[in-house]
This record gives sequence, C-alpha cells and structure tokens, in this order.
Amino acid sequence: MTTTSLDVVFAAIPPVLVLILMVGFRWGGSRAGAAGWLSAVVIALVAFGANIEVMAAAHVRAIILTLDVVYIVWAALLLYLVVDKAGALRVIAHWFTSLTGDDVLRVLLLGWVFTSFLQGVGGFGVPVAIVAPLLVGLGLSPLAAVVIPSVGHGWAVTFGSLGSSFLVLLGVTGVDEKAAAVPTALLLGAAAILSGFLAAHVYAGWRGIRRAAPAVLVLGLVMAIGQYILATNGLWNIGSAGGSLLALVISLWVVRWPFYRRVKNNNTHSIEASSESALSFRLAIIGYVVLVLLAFMIKGIPTIKGAFGAVRFSVDLPAVTTLRGWETPADTVGLNIFGHTGAILFYAAAMAYGIYRWHGLYPKGAERAILMGVWLRGRKAALGILAMVAMATVMQYTGMTRALAEWLANAVSPALYAFISTVIGALGAFMTGSNTNSNAVFAVLQQDTALLLGLSVPLVLAIQTASASVASVLAPAKIIVGASTVGMSGEEGAVLRKLLAYGLVLLGFIALLGFALLAITLR
Repeated sequence: MTTTSLDVVFAAIPPVLVLILMVGFRWGGSRAGAAGWLSAVVIALVAFGANIEVMAAAHVRAIILTLDVVYIVWAALLLYLVVDKAGALRVIAHWFTSLTGDDVLRVLLLGWVFTSFLQGVGGFGVPVAIVAPLLVGLGLSPLAAVVIPSVGHGWAVTFGSLGSSFLVLLGVTGVDEKAAAVPTALLLGAAAILSGFLAAHVYAGWRGIRRAAPAVLVLGLVMAIGQYILATNGLWNIGSAGGSLLALVISLWVVRWPFYRRVKNNNTHSIEASSESALSFRLAIIGYVVLVLLAFMIKGIPTIKGAFGAVRFSVDLPAVTTLRGWETPADTVGLNIFGHTGAILFYAAAMAYGIYRWHGLYPKGAERAILMGVWLRGRKAALGILAMVAMATVMQYTGMTRALAEWLANAVSPALYAFISTVIGALGAFMTGSNTNSNAVFAVLQQDTALLLGLSVPLVLAIQTASASVASVLAPAKIIVGASTVGMSGEEGAVLRKLLAYGLVLLGFIALLGFALLAITLR
C-alpha cells in the first residue's frame, strides 16, 4: 500500500481527537474513546479501503484483548474492596509507620514503598486515594500528601495492577514477553530509585534527600532487582507487587539501622489505628500474601501452570486484506480461563474474604458494597478500554498506524527517537489518564516506527510504556481523585503544577537512559 500525505493526516485524526476531547473538553475515557473509535471506523472505510472482513477481524481481536484486560481490572478491584472493607489497609499503613520515629523514613515507607505495593496489586487510582489521607494523618500538608504518593508509585504502573498495562502492550504488538520485559524492567527499576529520592525531596527538600539516601538506595535496589527477576522469568504480572513487597520486608531491617534510630527533626505524628487496632498486621496483609503465593505457584511452577492453563478460550482470525492492498496475517487470540491473572486475583479475593468473614471483620452490608463498588468502578474502565483497543486495532488492521509510522521514520533521526518515543508515551498517558490506554493507542505506532528506523523494537516499546507509566500519575483525572480525598477539590491546578516538575524529571531521566541504551544497540 502506497502512503500519501493525505493518508498521514487522516490516520492522525483518531488519536488526536481522543486527546482533544479528553483535555480540551474533559470527556471521560469511555466517551472520548468511543469518538476516536467511530472516527477510525469511518476513516478506515472511506480512505483506507476497509471491508467487512477486515472490520470484523479487527473488532473480534479488540473484544478478546479487552476481555483479557478487564478480567484483571475487575478482579483487582474485587480484591482491593475485600481488603479495604475489612479495615486492613489502614492497619497495614499504621504498622509500618509505627516501626520508626524518623520522619523521612516514615514518609518513604508510606508514600513510596507501600504506595508502590498498592499499585502492584490494585492500581486504578487507588494508591493515592488511600495513602494521601494517611500522610495528612502524619502531619503533612494536603498538597504534599497528594504529590508524594503520586511521585512515589509512577514507576510501578506498567507491571502494576497485576500487569494489565503490559498485557495490552503485548496484545496489540505481539512482541515476545521476555524480550519486552527485560528493557522495561531496567527502565522502570532505575525510575523506582529516582522516585524515592524525589518523594523525599517533596517532603523535606535536600534535607530529605540526605536523610533518605541510605534507605532509598537499598529499598530502591530491592524493588528494582525484585521486579527485574520476576518480570524476566514470566512473572511480570507480579513484578511491581513482588518487588515492593520484598522492599517492605527489607524495611524491617532498615528501620533498625543506627542512622535511623537517632531520630532528628521528627515532624510527623503517628497514624491512629482507631477501631481497627484489634486487627493484627499478619491478618490484615494475608490477602496480599495469598495473592503473591498463588501468582508464583500458578505462573511460576510448570506443572501447576500447565494444570491451570488446560482450559483456554481462543478464536482463530483469518488473514485479511483491504481494498488498497494492506494485508494482516492470520492470528489466534484468546485467554486462559483458570490460570489467567484475573483468575488468580479472584482466588485471592475469595480466600481473603473467607478469612476476614470468619474473623467477623465485615460490617453489615459489606458484601453489597463490595460488589457495587466493583460494578460502578469496573464498568467505566471496561468501556474505556474497549473503545481505545478497538480504535487501535482498526488503525492497525487498515494500515493507518503504518502510515503514521512511515511519516515519523522520515521525520526523525534514529539516534534521537528515544526522546520522541518518550513524548508519545507520556502524552498518551497524560491525556487519557492511563498507561493501558497509551499502550493501546500508540504501541503499534512505536513498534512500526522502530522497525522502519532499524531500532530495537523491545527497547522502544519499553520506553513507550515506561514513560506512559510515569506520566499516568500526572493525568488530571487521577489528580482529581487524589485531591478529593484530602479536601483539595477545586485546587487540582496547584497539585498539577507541583507534580509536573517532578514528573518531568522522571520523564527526562527515562528519555536519557533510553537514548543511551538505543545508542548501544545501534553500534
């Protein structure tokens, strides 16, 4: 298929339309995604020669990919609500902050390590919404209480939410999971360490960085190495969760260092466990411990993995060709029913619910609140993901993404593409509020451009999702959620201005590191 300048203009309309509607008109992801999908369908039919067979194959693929992700999203929400309604999250936070009297270390444990763990097992705006009020309880200003966990957990988004964003990246590009996991884990692991220093700076400036340095280097390396080992050995779905959980365990040793036992400048207060104090820490965290153990066994032990993976739903997609000659080869898409990450989350939620219920921790009506919470939060996420993925697959199946990639390949030097890739990934996440959506909309574009420029596809995709991971916490939609929990509704602009400076530092770091790694692979 020969690409013209007009093709590039038409192909750019769907993603640009989504960005304009979400930023300029403040539309939600589901509405803006639907508009982008509709425009992609019309343009595909009118300008790119799509026929019924092409459109059918694209939409079947989109539905299967959406089910794959929504399975995780809804199950993750279920586990979060099961744990939260039992009062366990506040007990966990109280326990960790009570370990030390050092103000900087307290803030780091809660606003960096614990927040990252929450992103690993849940996500979807939950980490900041939970931790920001707890930081206010420690004596921090509402502004700092929102900015610190936002900065602290950005690195954990791609492999967080049990890997839902990374799953979309793999699904729309078809890239090998280990090939993509290696550079992604490297970039995000480095960002994890920098995130710790930045969180300390938000709290106490350069004093915070000096005070935090030993803990950040040790705990950051633990998170980075733990995530890398898990992600590169097929357990990327618990990469963020496992790395952060290991850091929480190691923090029990860090708080005993003489450096942190000599308390100075203690400006924080204790978090009150209030009526939930009867709930022990070991009981409070049991749901997440079960989750990590189940994920390791079902995903990491071959015999168990084979048993749970025996039942699979799959659809064979035929090869299709547009009227303009763009060919999409045959493919098979599907999902593992009982060994799926969503299934593992459901098992953990069911076991945690049984344990908490047996101990009488749920108030009357908790079950209905849990189920309604999953439905109300999950349906919007599902519609948004479906719309974004459908738009991306229509563009992919009709050559629209390729047209944009060819234009980028001619306009950008291969040596500098790391900076362009960072901007694309970050812009997509900032505008849509989601690493998942950014990957759905732009991953194939990044892949095609990398191929045309002769760059490492896994590395370019790693830059795409790492920058989207960090930028997703800057999204207005997430800032609104966090600000509302500490009484800053209407003051989101102040949060964004403060957060943007730290976010740009992280994005610049990812761009420079990606630039260096691409330069090495080009030699």
